[in-house]
Amino acid sequence: MGRPGSRSAELHEPANSQAGAGDGASYHEQNRFFLLRWLGAVGTLLIALGGFGGGALPVVDNPWFSFGLGSAMGRMMLASNAVVLIGVGMLVCAWLLMAPFVGASGNGPRVATPAVQRTLTAWVVPLMFTAPLFTQDIYSYLANGAIVRMGLDPYAAGPVEILGVDHPLARSVPFIWAHSPSPYGPVALGIAAVISWLTSDTIFWGVIAHRLVSLAGLLAASWGLRSLAHRCGVNSAAAMWLGLLNPLTILHLVGGIHNEAIMLGFILAGLEVGLRGVDVLPNKSAWALIAASGALITCAGLVKVTGFFALGFTGMALARALHAAGRPTVRAITQAVLVQSVLLVATTAVVSLSAGIGLGWVTGQGGAASIRSWLSLTTDIGVIGGFIAMLLGLGDHTEAMLVVTRTAGLAVAAAFGVRMLWATFKGTIHPVGGLGVATLVLVVLFPVVHPWYPLWAILPLAAWANRVFFRVGVAAYSAVFSFLVLPRGLALQPGAVATIYLSAALTFAVLIVAAWLVYRQRRGRVLH
Repeated sequence: MGRPGSRSAELHEPANSQAGAGDGASYHEQNRFFLLRWLGAVGTLLIALGGFGGGALPVVDNPWFSFGLGSAMGRMMLASNAVVLIGVGMLVCAWLLMAPFVGASGNGPRVATPAVQRTLTAWVVPLMFTAPLFTQDIYSYLANGAIVRMGLDPYAAGPVEILGVDHPLARSVPFIWAHSPSPYGPVALGIAAVISWLTSDTIFWGVIAHRLVSLAGLLAASWGLRSLAHRCGVNSAAAMWLGLLNPLTILHLVGGIHNEAIMLGFILAGLEVGLRGVDVLPNKSAWALIAASGALITCAGLVKVTGFFALGFTGMALARALHAAGRPTVRAITQAVLVQSVLLVATTAVVSLSAGIGLGWVTGQGGAASIRSWLSLTTDIGVIGGFIAMLLGLGDHTEAMLVVTRTAGLAVAAAFGVRMLWATFKGTIHPVGGLGVATLVLVVLFPVVHPWYPLWAILPLAAWANRVFFRVGVAAYSAVFSFLVLPRGLALQPGAVATIYLSAALTFAVLIVAAWLVYRQRRGRVLH
Protein backbone atom coordinates (compact mmCIF):
# COMPACT_ATOMS: atom_id res chain seq x y z
CA MET A 1 0.00 0.00 0.00
CA GLY A 2 1.58 3.19 -1.12
CA ARG A 3 2.33 6.20 1.10
CA PRO A 4 0.17 9.29 0.57
CA GLY A 5 3.19 11.03 -0.86
CA SER A 6 3.55 8.42 -3.61
CA ARG A 7 0.15 9.02 -5.19
CA SER A 8 1.34 11.05 -8.15
CA ALA A 9 3.77 8.28 -9.08
CA GLU A 10 1.05 5.66 -9.03
CA LEU A 11 -1.61 7.39 -11.08
CA HIS A 12 -0.90 8.52 -14.58
CA GLU A 13 -2.15 8.28 -18.14
CA PRO A 14 0.32 5.97 -19.88
CA ALA A 15 0.92 6.23 -23.57
CA ASN A 16 -1.13 3.39 -24.97
CA SER A 17 -2.60 2.86 -28.39
CA GLN A 18 -5.83 1.69 -26.78
CA ALA A 19 -6.14 4.56 -24.36
CA GLY A 20 -7.59 7.84 -25.28
CA ALA A 21 -5.54 10.95 -24.86
CA GLY A 22 -5.97 12.33 -21.40
CA ASP A 23 -4.57 14.93 -19.07
CA GLY A 24 -3.88 12.38 -16.32
CA ALA A 25 -5.62 11.99 -12.99
CA SER A 26 -6.39 15.11 -11.04
CA TYR A 27 -5.58 15.38 -7.36
CA HIS A 28 -9.26 14.79 -6.59
CA GLU A 29 -9.23 11.61 -8.69
CA GLN A 30 -6.08 10.42 -6.93
CA ASN A 31 -7.78 10.87 -3.59
CA ARG A 32 -10.77 8.89 -4.84
CA PHE A 33 -8.61 5.97 -5.90
CA PHE A 34 -6.80 5.81 -2.56
CA LEU A 35 -10.11 6.12 -0.73
CA LEU A 36 -11.38 3.12 -2.70
CA ARG A 37 -8.23 1.17 -1.84
CA TRP A 38 -8.83 1.82 1.85
CA LEU A 39 -12.52 0.99 1.50
CA GLY A 40 -11.65 -2.42 0.09
CA ALA A 41 -9.03 -2.95 2.81
CA VAL A 42 -11.57 -2.15 5.52
CA GLY A 43 -13.94 -4.57 3.81
CA THR A 44 -11.43 -7.44 3.91
CA LEU A 45 -10.60 -6.55 7.51
CA LEU A 46 -14.28 -6.93 8.42
CA ILE A 47 -14.37 -10.21 6.50
CA ALA A 48 -11.37 -11.42 8.51
CA LEU A 49 -12.90 -10.37 11.83
CA GLY A 50 -16.23 -11.97 10.98
CA GLY A 51 -14.41 -15.11 9.91
CA PHE A 52 -13.30 -15.77 13.50
CA GLY A 53 -16.88 -16.68 14.37
CA GLY A 54 -18.65 -17.10 11.03
CA GLY A 55 -15.99 -18.84 8.96
CA ALA A 56 -15.55 -22.53 8.16
CA LEU A 57 -14.24 -23.46 11.61
CA PRO A 58 -12.95 -26.96 12.39
CA VAL A 59 -15.14 -29.43 14.26
CA VAL A 60 -12.57 -30.01 17.02
CA ASP A 61 -9.53 -28.14 18.35
CA ASN A 62 -10.66 -24.80 16.95
CA PRO A 63 -7.50 -22.65 17.17
CA TRP A 64 -9.34 -19.42 16.35
CA PHE A 65 -11.35 -19.70 19.57
CA SER A 66 -8.09 -19.36 21.49
CA PHE A 67 -8.32 -15.68 20.61
CA GLY A 68 -10.73 -13.79 22.85
CA LEU A 69 -12.26 -12.15 19.80
CA GLY A 70 -12.80 -15.53 18.16
CA SER A 71 -14.68 -16.83 21.19
CA ALA A 72 -16.86 -13.72 21.34
CA MET A 73 -17.62 -13.81 17.61
CA GLY A 74 -18.38 -17.52 17.84
CA ARG A 75 -21.12 -16.85 20.36
CA MET A 76 -22.68 -14.47 17.84
CA MET A 77 -22.57 -16.68 14.76
CA LEU A 78 -25.34 -14.90 12.85
CA ALA A 79 -23.80 -11.50 13.59
CA SER A 80 -20.39 -12.78 12.49
CA ASN A 81 -21.85 -13.92 9.17
CA ALA A 82 -23.47 -10.52 8.70
CA VAL A 83 -20.15 -8.78 9.42
CA VAL A 84 -18.50 -10.89 6.70
CA LEU A 85 -21.19 -9.95 4.17
CA ILE A 86 -20.89 -6.26 5.07
CA GLY A 87 -17.17 -6.55 4.36
CA VAL A 88 -17.93 -8.29 1.06
CA GLY A 89 -20.21 -5.38 0.17
CA MET A 90 -17.43 -2.88 0.82
CA LEU A 91 -14.95 -4.92 -1.19
CA VAL A 92 -17.30 -5.28 -4.15
CA CYS A 93 -18.17 -1.57 -4.14
CA ALA A 94 -14.50 -0.56 -3.99
CA TRP A 95 -13.66 -2.91 -6.87
CA LEU A 96 -16.50 -1.75 -9.10
CA LEU A 97 -15.79 1.94 -8.49
CA MET A 98 -12.14 1.42 -9.43
CA ALA A 99 -13.11 0.52 -13.00
CA PRO A 100 -12.67 4.04 -14.46
CA PHE A 101 -9.20 4.32 -12.93
CA VAL A 102 -7.89 1.25 -14.76
CA GLY A 103 -9.48 1.90 -18.14
CA ALA A 104 -12.00 -0.92 -17.65
CA SER A 105 -14.83 1.48 -18.47
CA GLY A 106 -13.32 2.33 -21.84
CA ASN A 107 -12.12 5.79 -20.83
CA GLY A 108 -8.41 5.07 -20.95
CA PRO A 109 -6.23 3.89 -18.06
CA ARG A 110 -5.12 6.32 -15.39
CA VAL A 111 -3.60 3.97 -12.83
CA ALA A 112 -0.18 2.37 -13.08
CA THR A 113 0.07 -1.38 -12.65
CA PRO A 114 2.20 -1.12 -9.44
CA ALA A 115 -0.71 0.76 -7.83
CA VAL A 116 -3.03 -2.14 -8.62
CA GLN A 117 -0.47 -4.60 -7.22
CA ARG A 118 -0.23 -2.61 -3.99
CA THR A 119 -4.01 -2.58 -3.81
CA LEU A 120 -4.03 -6.37 -4.14
CA THR A 121 -1.57 -6.58 -1.24
CA ALA A 122 -3.71 -4.27 0.90
CA TRP A 123 -6.79 -6.39 0.25
CA VAL A 124 -5.13 -9.77 0.78
CA VAL A 125 -3.11 -9.16 3.95
CA PRO A 126 -6.11 -8.89 6.36
CA LEU A 127 -7.32 -12.34 5.25
CA MET A 128 -4.09 -14.22 5.88
CA PHE A 129 -4.72 -15.24 9.50
CA THR A 130 -8.48 -15.58 9.65
CA ALA A 131 -10.38 -18.87 9.56
CA PRO A 132 -11.16 -20.51 6.20
CA LEU A 133 -14.06 -18.79 4.47
CA PHE A 134 -16.91 -19.85 2.16
CA THR A 135 -15.83 -23.51 2.05
CA GLN A 136 -14.55 -26.35 4.23
CA ASP A 137 -12.44 -27.89 1.46
CA ILE A 138 -9.23 -26.86 3.21
CA TYR A 139 -9.78 -29.59 5.81
CA SER A 140 -9.82 -32.12 3.00
CA TYR A 141 -6.47 -30.70 1.82
CA LEU A 142 -5.03 -31.00 5.35
CA ALA A 143 -6.28 -34.56 5.81
CA ASN A 144 -5.02 -35.75 2.43
CA GLY A 145 -1.68 -34.08 3.09
CA ALA A 146 -1.35 -36.11 6.27
CA ILE A 147 -2.30 -39.27 4.37
CA VAL A 148 0.41 -38.71 1.74
CA ARG A 149 3.00 -37.81 4.40
CA MET A 150 2.28 -41.15 6.11
CA GLY A 151 2.98 -42.97 2.83
CA LEU A 152 -0.65 -44.02 2.38
CA ASP A 153 -2.70 -43.88 -0.83
CA PRO A 154 -5.14 -40.92 -0.92
CA TYR A 155 -6.91 -42.52 -3.91
CA ALA A 156 -7.72 -45.77 -2.09
CA ALA A 157 -10.49 -44.40 0.14
CA GLY A 158 -11.70 -41.30 1.93
CA PRO A 159 -9.91 -39.56 4.83
CA VAL A 160 -12.27 -41.05 7.41
CA GLU A 161 -11.51 -44.62 6.33
CA ILE A 162 -7.75 -44.03 6.06
CA LEU A 163 -7.13 -41.83 9.12
CA GLY A 164 -9.95 -43.13 11.30
CA VAL A 165 -13.11 -41.48 12.53
CA ASP A 166 -11.41 -40.08 15.65
CA HIS A 167 -8.55 -38.36 13.85
CA PRO A 168 -8.93 -34.57 14.38
CA LEU A 169 -8.20 -33.79 10.72
CA ALA A 170 -10.66 -36.40 9.45
CA ARG A 171 -13.43 -35.12 11.72
CA SER A 172 -13.32 -31.68 10.12
CA VAL A 173 -13.44 -32.92 6.51
CA PRO A 174 -16.78 -31.95 4.91
CA PHE A 175 -19.21 -34.82 4.45
CA ILE A 176 -18.95 -34.87 0.64
CA TRP A 177 -15.19 -35.58 0.83
CA ALA A 178 -15.08 -37.57 4.07
CA HIS A 179 -15.59 -40.96 2.39
CA SER A 180 -14.30 -40.06 -1.09
CA PRO A 181 -10.85 -40.59 -2.60
CA SER A 182 -9.00 -37.40 -3.39
CA PRO A 183 -9.70 -35.96 -6.88
CA TYR A 184 -6.52 -33.86 -6.87
CA GLY A 185 -3.24 -34.56 -8.60
CA PRO A 186 0.24 -35.17 -7.16
CA VAL A 187 1.30 -31.51 -7.23
CA ALA A 188 -1.60 -30.45 -4.99
CA LEU A 189 -1.19 -33.48 -2.73
CA GLY A 190 2.60 -33.17 -2.67
CA ILE A 191 2.33 -29.56 -1.51
CA ALA A 192 -0.22 -30.63 1.12
CA ALA A 193 2.15 -33.37 2.32
CA VAL A 194 5.02 -30.90 2.71
CA ILE A 195 2.74 -28.56 4.68
CA SER A 196 1.63 -31.50 6.84
CA TRP A 197 5.28 -32.22 7.65
CA LEU A 198 6.22 -28.58 8.28
CA THR A 199 3.23 -27.87 10.53
CA SER A 200 3.00 -31.29 12.25
CA ASP A 201 -0.67 -31.36 11.22
CA THR A 202 -1.49 -28.28 13.29
CA ILE A 203 -4.73 -26.89 11.88
CA PHE A 204 -3.96 -23.19 12.38
CA TRP A 205 -0.50 -23.26 10.83
CA GLY A 206 -1.66 -25.66 8.14
CA VAL A 207 -4.32 -23.16 7.05
CA ILE A 208 -1.81 -20.30 7.09
CA ALA A 209 0.71 -22.35 5.06
CA HIS A 210 -1.90 -23.24 2.45
CA ARG A 211 -2.86 -19.55 2.23
CA LEU A 212 0.77 -18.62 1.64
CA VAL A 213 0.96 -21.20 -1.15
CA SER A 214 -2.23 -19.74 -2.66
CA LEU A 215 -0.65 -16.30 -2.45
CA ALA A 216 2.46 -17.61 -4.23
CA GLY A 217 0.17 -18.97 -6.96
CA LEU A 218 -1.48 -15.56 -7.34
CA LEU A 219 1.92 -13.86 -7.55
CA ALA A 220 2.88 -16.21 -10.38
CA ALA A 221 -0.50 -15.54 -12.00
CA SER A 222 0.12 -11.80 -11.61
CA TRP A 223 3.42 -12.02 -13.48
CA GLY A 224 1.89 -14.14 -16.21
CA LEU A 225 -1.21 -11.96 -16.49
CA ARG A 226 0.76 -8.73 -16.83
CA SER A 227 3.11 -10.24 -19.40
CA LEU A 228 0.30 -11.80 -21.45
CA ALA A 229 -1.70 -8.55 -21.35
CA HIS A 230 1.29 -6.66 -22.74
CA ARG A 231 1.65 -9.33 -25.41
CA CYS A 232 -2.04 -8.99 -26.37
CA GLY A 233 -2.07 -5.18 -26.33
CA VAL A 234 -4.30 -4.92 -23.25
CA ASN A 235 -3.53 -2.48 -20.47
CA SER A 236 -2.02 -4.56 -17.66
CA ALA A 237 -3.69 -2.50 -14.92
CA ALA A 238 -7.09 -3.29 -16.43
CA ALA A 239 -6.16 -6.98 -16.70
CA MET A 240 -5.01 -7.07 -13.08
CA TRP A 241 -8.19 -5.32 -11.94
CA LEU A 242 -10.47 -7.76 -13.75
CA GLY A 243 -8.56 -10.92 -12.85
CA LEU A 244 -6.68 -10.59 -9.57
CA LEU A 245 -8.52 -7.76 -7.80
CA ASN A 246 -11.75 -9.55 -8.68
CA PRO A 247 -13.72 -10.19 -5.44
CA LEU A 248 -14.17 -13.85 -6.43
CA THR A 249 -10.38 -14.20 -6.52
CA ILE A 250 -9.94 -12.48 -3.15
CA LEU A 251 -12.79 -14.28 -1.43
CA HIS A 252 -12.41 -17.81 -2.78
CA LEU A 253 -8.77 -18.23 -3.78
CA VAL A 254 -7.39 -16.40 -0.74
CA GLY A 255 -10.24 -16.55 1.77
CA GLY A 256 -11.37 -20.01 0.70
CA ILE A 257 -7.83 -21.24 -0.13
CA HIS A 258 -9.00 -23.19 -3.19
CA ASN A 259 -6.14 -24.75 -5.10
CA GLU A 260 -7.23 -23.02 -8.31
CA ALA A 261 -4.79 -20.33 -7.18
CA ILE A 262 -1.91 -22.77 -7.68
CA MET A 263 -3.36 -24.09 -10.94
CA LEU A 264 -3.85 -20.62 -12.44
CA GLY A 265 -0.36 -19.54 -11.38
CA PHE A 266 1.16 -22.48 -13.26
CA ILE A 267 -1.09 -21.93 -16.31
CA LEU A 268 -0.49 -18.20 -16.80
CA ALA A 269 3.23 -18.38 -16.06
CA GLY A 270 3.62 -21.45 -18.28
CA LEU A 271 1.66 -19.87 -21.11
CA GLU A 272 3.86 -16.77 -21.12
CA VAL A 273 7.08 -18.79 -20.92
CA GLY A 274 5.93 -21.02 -23.79
CA LEU A 275 5.00 -18.08 -26.01
CA ARG A 276 8.39 -16.50 -25.32
CA GLY A 277 9.99 -19.70 -26.52
CA VAL A 278 7.88 -19.69 -29.68
CA ASP A 279 8.88 -16.06 -30.28
CA VAL A 280 12.60 -16.86 -30.45
CA LEU A 281 12.46 -20.02 -32.57
CA PRO A 282 14.68 -21.44 -34.06
CA ASN A 283 17.19 -20.40 -31.37
CA LYS A 284 18.31 -23.19 -29.07
CA SER A 285 17.09 -21.26 -26.04
CA ALA A 286 13.58 -21.50 -27.45
CA TRP A 287 13.38 -25.21 -26.74
CA ALA A 288 14.47 -24.70 -23.14
CA LEU A 289 11.63 -22.19 -22.69
CA ILE A 290 9.15 -24.51 -24.41
CA ALA A 291 10.26 -27.38 -22.15
CA ALA A 292 9.87 -25.19 -19.06
CA SER A 293 6.43 -24.14 -20.28
CA GLY A 294 5.34 -27.73 -20.77
CA ALA A 295 6.52 -28.63 -17.27
CA LEU A 296 4.72 -25.67 -15.69
CA ILE A 297 1.43 -26.29 -17.46
CA THR A 298 1.64 -30.02 -16.73
CA CYS A 299 2.04 -29.12 -13.05
CA ALA A 300 -1.19 -27.12 -13.38
CA GLY A 301 -2.91 -30.26 -14.66
CA LEU A 302 -1.38 -32.19 -11.76
CA VAL A 303 -3.32 -29.88 -9.45
CA LYS A 304 -6.60 -30.21 -11.35
CA VAL A 305 -6.91 -32.05 -14.65
CA THR A 306 -8.49 -29.02 -16.36
CA GLY A 307 -5.07 -27.38 -16.22
CA PHE A 308 -3.86 -29.66 -19.02
CA PHE A 309 -6.10 -27.71 -21.43
CA ALA A 310 -3.46 -24.99 -21.81
CA LEU A 311 -0.91 -27.46 -23.23
CA GLY A 312 -2.89 -27.60 -26.45
CA PHE A 313 -2.74 -23.85 -27.03
CA THR A 314 0.98 -23.48 -26.46
CA GLY A 315 1.29 -26.56 -28.69
CA MET A 316 -0.71 -24.94 -31.49
CA ALA A 317 1.35 -21.76 -31.16
CA LEU A 318 4.43 -23.93 -31.59
CA ALA A 319 2.88 -25.75 -34.56
CA ARG A 320 2.04 -22.42 -36.21
CA ALA A 321 5.64 -21.26 -35.80
CA LEU A 322 6.96 -24.53 -37.23
CA HIS A 323 4.56 -24.25 -40.15
CA ALA A 324 5.70 -20.68 -40.79
CA ALA A 325 9.29 -21.99 -40.86
CA GLY A 326 8.41 -24.25 -43.79
CA ARG A 327 7.08 -27.48 -42.31
CA PRO A 328 3.87 -28.90 -43.84
CA THR A 329 0.71 -28.55 -41.73
CA VAL A 330 0.43 -32.20 -40.67
CA ARG A 331 4.11 -32.45 -39.83
CA ALA A 332 4.10 -29.20 -37.84
CA ILE A 333 1.07 -30.24 -35.79
CA THR A 334 2.40 -33.76 -35.26
CA GLN A 335 5.75 -32.49 -34.07
CA ALA A 336 4.10 -30.00 -31.66
CA VAL A 337 1.78 -32.69 -30.28
CA LEU A 338 4.74 -35.02 -29.81
CA VAL A 339 6.75 -32.37 -27.96
CA GLN A 340 3.86 -31.54 -25.62
CA SER A 341 3.07 -35.21 -25.03
CA VAL A 342 6.67 -36.01 -24.12
CA LEU A 343 6.79 -33.06 -21.72
CA LEU A 344 3.48 -34.11 -20.15
CA VAL A 345 4.56 -37.72 -19.61
CA ALA A 346 8.05 -36.81 -18.38
CA THR A 347 6.82 -34.17 -15.93
CA THR A 348 4.05 -36.42 -14.64
CA ALA A 349 6.50 -39.26 -14.07
CA VAL A 350 9.01 -37.05 -12.24
CA VAL A 351 6.36 -35.42 -10.03
CA SER A 352 4.57 -38.69 -9.27
CA LEU A 353 7.78 -40.48 -8.33
CA SER A 354 8.96 -37.53 -6.22
CA ALA A 355 5.66 -37.33 -4.35
CA GLY A 356 5.21 -41.09 -4.16
CA ILE A 357 1.70 -40.79 -5.55
CA GLY A 358 0.10 -43.03 -8.15
CA LEU A 359 -2.24 -42.25 -11.04
CA GLY A 360 -5.54 -42.49 -9.19
CA TRP A 361 -6.22 -38.83 -9.96
CA VAL A 362 -6.70 -39.66 -13.66
CA THR A 363 -10.15 -41.16 -13.14
CA GLY A 364 -10.92 -40.22 -9.54
CA GLN A 365 -13.60 -37.59 -9.05
CA GLY A 366 -14.36 -38.27 -5.39
CA GLY A 367 -17.50 -36.66 -4.07
CA ALA A 368 -17.62 -34.17 -6.96
CA ALA A 369 -19.48 -36.68 -9.13
CA SER A 370 -22.46 -36.67 -6.75
CA ILE A 371 -22.89 -32.88 -6.64
CA ARG A 372 -25.88 -31.37 -8.42
CA SER A 373 -24.76 -27.81 -9.00
CA TRP A 374 -27.49 -25.41 -10.11
CA LEU A 375 -24.83 -23.30 -11.86
CA SER A 376 -24.14 -26.19 -14.25
CA LEU A 377 -26.22 -25.90 -17.41
CA THR A 378 -25.93 -29.60 -18.24
CA THR A 379 -26.92 -30.59 -14.70
CA ASP A 380 -29.92 -28.27 -14.82
CA ILE A 381 -31.09 -29.77 -18.11
CA GLY A 382 -30.70 -33.30 -16.74
CA VAL A 383 -32.60 -32.52 -13.52
CA ILE A 384 -35.40 -30.74 -15.39
CA GLY A 385 -35.63 -33.63 -17.86
CA GLY A 386 -35.89 -36.12 -15.02
CA PHE A 387 -38.57 -34.03 -13.32
CA ILE A 388 -40.62 -33.84 -16.51
CA ALA A 389 -40.31 -37.62 -16.92
CA MET A 390 -41.72 -38.10 -13.42
CA LEU A 391 -44.62 -35.74 -14.17
CA LEU A 392 -45.39 -37.85 -17.25
CA GLY A 393 -45.40 -41.01 -15.15
CA LEU A 394 -42.28 -42.48 -16.72
CA GLY A 395 -40.45 -42.96 -13.42
CA ASP A 396 -37.40 -41.31 -11.88
CA HIS A 397 -34.65 -41.43 -14.51
CA THR A 398 -32.82 -38.32 -13.31
CA GLU A 399 -29.47 -40.07 -12.83
CA ALA A 400 -29.61 -41.51 -16.34
CA MET A 401 -30.56 -38.10 -17.73
CA LEU A 402 -27.61 -36.52 -15.91
CA VAL A 403 -25.21 -39.04 -17.44
CA VAL A 404 -26.53 -38.19 -20.91
CA THR A 405 -26.60 -34.40 -20.53
CA ARG A 406 -23.26 -34.15 -18.76
CA THR A 407 -21.55 -36.40 -21.28
CA ALA A 408 -23.08 -34.44 -24.16
CA GLY A 409 -21.93 -31.18 -22.55
CA LEU A 410 -18.37 -32.39 -22.21
CA ALA A 411 -18.42 -33.63 -25.81
CA VAL A 412 -19.60 -30.23 -27.05
CA ALA A 413 -16.94 -28.48 -24.94
CA ALA A 414 -14.27 -30.80 -26.34
CA ALA A 415 -15.41 -30.15 -29.90
CA PHE A 416 -15.37 -26.41 -29.29
CA GLY A 417 -11.90 -26.73 -27.77
CA VAL A 418 -10.67 -28.46 -30.93
CA ARG A 419 -12.21 -25.63 -32.95
CA MET A 420 -10.27 -23.06 -30.88
CA LEU A 421 -7.08 -25.08 -31.23
CA TRP A 422 -7.45 -25.03 -35.02
CA ALA A 423 -8.20 -21.30 -34.95
CA THR A 424 -5.03 -20.80 -32.91
CA PHE A 425 -3.00 -22.73 -35.47
CA LYS A 426 -4.51 -20.71 -38.32
CA GLY A 427 -3.81 -17.46 -36.50
CA THR A 428 -7.45 -16.31 -36.40
CA ILE A 429 -7.31 -16.13 -32.58
CA HIS A 430 -4.46 -15.51 -30.17
CA PRO A 431 -3.45 -18.55 -28.06
CA VAL A 432 -4.42 -16.63 -24.89
CA GLY A 433 -7.82 -15.81 -26.30
CA GLY A 434 -8.32 -19.33 -27.61
CA LEU A 435 -7.56 -20.80 -24.20
CA GLY A 436 -9.84 -18.32 -22.44
CA VAL A 437 -12.82 -18.78 -24.76
CA ALA A 438 -12.47 -22.59 -24.84
CA THR A 439 -12.20 -22.69 -21.04
CA LEU A 440 -15.27 -20.48 -20.66
CA VAL A 441 -17.31 -22.89 -22.78
CA LEU A 442 -15.92 -25.78 -20.74
CA VAL A 443 -16.99 -24.12 -17.49
CA VAL A 444 -20.48 -23.38 -18.82
CA LEU A 445 -20.93 -27.04 -19.85
CA PHE A 446 -19.03 -28.59 -16.93
CA PRO A 447 -20.96 -31.15 -14.83
CA VAL A 448 -20.20 -29.27 -11.59
CA VAL A 449 -19.79 -25.50 -11.42
CA HIS A 450 -19.02 -23.47 -8.30
CA PRO A 451 -19.14 -19.65 -8.27
CA TRP A 452 -15.36 -19.32 -8.57
CA TYR A 453 -14.94 -21.79 -11.47
CA PRO A 454 -15.37 -19.05 -14.12
CA LEU A 455 -12.06 -17.66 -12.85
CA TRP A 456 -10.44 -20.46 -14.88
CA ALA A 457 -11.51 -18.48 -17.95
CA ILE A 458 -11.69 -14.95 -16.55
CA LEU A 459 -7.99 -14.70 -15.75
CA PRO A 460 -6.64 -15.60 -19.22
CA LEU A 461 -9.44 -13.62 -20.88
CA ALA A 462 -8.56 -10.58 -18.74
CA ALA A 463 -5.24 -10.47 -20.60
CA TRP A 464 -6.86 -10.69 -24.04
CA ALA A 465 -10.50 -9.57 -24.14
CA ASN A 466 -10.68 -5.79 -24.26
CA ARG A 467 -14.35 -5.26 -25.11
CA VAL A 468 -16.43 -3.26 -22.64
CA PHE A 469 -19.31 -5.75 -22.98
CA PHE A 470 -17.13 -8.61 -21.72
CA ARG A 471 -15.73 -6.61 -18.82
CA VAL A 472 -19.17 -5.38 -17.77
CA GLY A 473 -20.49 -8.94 -17.90
CA VAL A 474 -17.63 -10.27 -15.77
CA ALA A 475 -18.05 -7.40 -13.31
CA ALA A 476 -21.78 -8.05 -12.98
CA TYR A 477 -21.31 -11.81 -12.49
CA SER A 478 -18.48 -11.35 -10.00
CA ALA A 479 -20.36 -8.73 -7.98
CA VAL A 480 -23.54 -10.79 -7.67
CA PHE A 481 -21.93 -14.16 -7.01
CA SER A 482 -19.64 -12.74 -4.35
CA PHE A 483 -22.69 -12.75 -2.06
CA LEU A 484 -24.16 -16.16 -2.87
CA VAL A 485 -21.98 -18.36 -0.65
CA LEU A 486 -22.34 -18.17 3.13
CA PRO A 487 -19.12 -17.56 5.10
CA ARG A 488 -19.28 -21.00 6.72
CA GLY A 489 -19.68 -22.76 3.39
CA LEU A 490 -22.62 -24.74 4.75
CA ALA A 491 -26.37 -24.41 4.36
CA LEU A 492 -28.27 -22.90 7.28
CA GLN A 493 -31.93 -22.78 8.19
CA PRO A 494 -33.92 -20.40 5.93
CA GLY A 495 -34.73 -18.15 8.89
CA ALA A 496 -31.06 -17.84 9.81
CA VAL A 497 -30.10 -17.09 6.20
CA ALA A 498 -32.79 -14.41 5.95
CA THR A 499 -31.61 -12.84 9.23
CA ILE A 500 -27.98 -12.76 8.06
CA TYR A 501 -28.70 -11.18 4.69
CA LEU A 502 -31.31 -8.73 5.97
CA SER A 503 -29.18 -7.46 8.86
CA ALA A 504 -26.13 -7.17 6.58
CA ALA A 505 -28.12 -5.30 3.90
CA LEU A 506 -29.67 -2.86 6.40
CA THR A 507 -26.35 -2.15 8.10
CA PHE A 508 -24.62 -1.69 4.76
CA ALA A 509 -27.35 0.72 3.60
CA VAL A 510 -26.91 2.77 6.78
CA LEU A 511 -23.15 2.90 6.22
CA ILE A 512 -23.64 4.02 2.60
CA VAL A 513 -25.98 6.83 3.65
CA ALA A 514 -23.62 7.94 6.43
CA ALA A 515 -20.64 7.91 4.05
CA TRP A 516 -22.56 9.93 1.48
CA LEU A 517 -23.57 12.55 4.07
CA VAL A 518 -19.98 12.87 5.29
CA TYR A 519 -18.76 13.17 1.70
CA ARG A 520 -21.33 15.89 0.89
CA GLN A 521 -20.43 17.80 4.04
CA ARG A 522 -16.69 17.67 3.36
CA ARG A 523 -17.22 18.59 -0.29
CA GLY A 524 -19.27 21.60 0.73
CA ARG A 525 -16.53 22.78 3.04
CA VAL A 526 -13.94 22.50 0.27
CA LEU A 527 -16.11 24.50 -2.15
CA HIS A 528 -16.62 27.28 0.36
